[in-house]
Amino acid sequence: MSPTTINPPADLSKIRLVASDLDGTLIVGSFNGGNLSQRTIAVLHALEKKGIRIVFASGRPTRTMIHAVEQAGLSNLMVVCCNGAQIVDSQTKAIVKKFSISSDHVREISTKVKAAFGDEAYIGAECGAQFKCEQGYADIRRPSMNHAHKIIDDPRRDFFQTQEDTVEKIIIVHKTWPADKLYEYLLGNVFPEKSWLDVIYPTYSSKYFVEISAAGVSKATALQHLCEKLDVSKEEVIAFGDMPNDIEMIKFAEHVPPSHFNSMMLTGVGVAMGNAHEDVKALANMVTGDNIDDGVAVVLEKLVAQL
Repeated sequence: MSPTTINPPADLSKIRLVASDLDGTLIVGSFNGGNLSQRTIAVLHALEKKGIRIVFASGRPTRTMIHAVEQAGLSNLMVVCCNGAQIVDSQTKAIVKKFSISSDHVREISTKVKAAFGDEAYIGAECGAQFKCEQGYADIRRPSMNHAHKIIDDPRRDFFQTQEDTVEKIIIVHKTWPADKLYEYLLGNVFPEKSWLDVIYPTYSSKYFVEISAAGVSKATALQHLCEKLDVSKEEVIAFGDMPNDIEMIKFAEHVPPSHFNSMMLTGVGVAMGNAHEDVKALANMVTGDNIDDGVAVVLEKLVAQL
């Protein structure tokens, strides 16, 4: 499938940083079995040789990003995990920056979720480099639980067993509901007060579960941190994504400074995949092909040609 474009920017030569989601975007295939295509790997290396910085930004934790990181084989790759709640050194695999949810809020979130659903929904959490979850969570997610995890009895107390314990992302699964139904119910019935949006940032990146980070924490949060560190402006960023958890990152890339509010000029480039959620396509200023057709590589090859 050839890419469909909506108001594509004619000039990509200003781009200095490429940020891309993995599943449904850069990766061809399923969450567990997907790979980077040779075409994608080749264009990423071509960009790195020209001095372009590459960021993999995923809802995944470090342990499930390692395969893609190693496949890419880039020297200066930057890795954003857990929807922006963790930034990871791609060489050492160590977490170098965390945006955690407060322990009090984790306990309150867990209490409200268990009160609302009982044994119809279960909770897991990314806790630093460790994953902890209820047994029911592990049972529901068994096909994808091919990594080390610690079973806890009660999420209202057991995520924090030492003073060093942190929680960067809470994950909620329901026995029968898909993610979009669970997401709407959580916002409308479990956390209906607007004040909760000052505490949590809920989203979803697949049809199976809802993810909760601290308010203000998204892929855009981590991307902004990296841009400041690298002295890269928003107008020099192109971002790719397919699901609601990519929306903030795409909006970050498309940021229009106050001086340009009345112009048609977009400063960076936000790209939705052809297979993207409709909410993502609606806000992107460019739509490319599906992930299975190397939609990201199609755009990046145009970028290489302009550098």
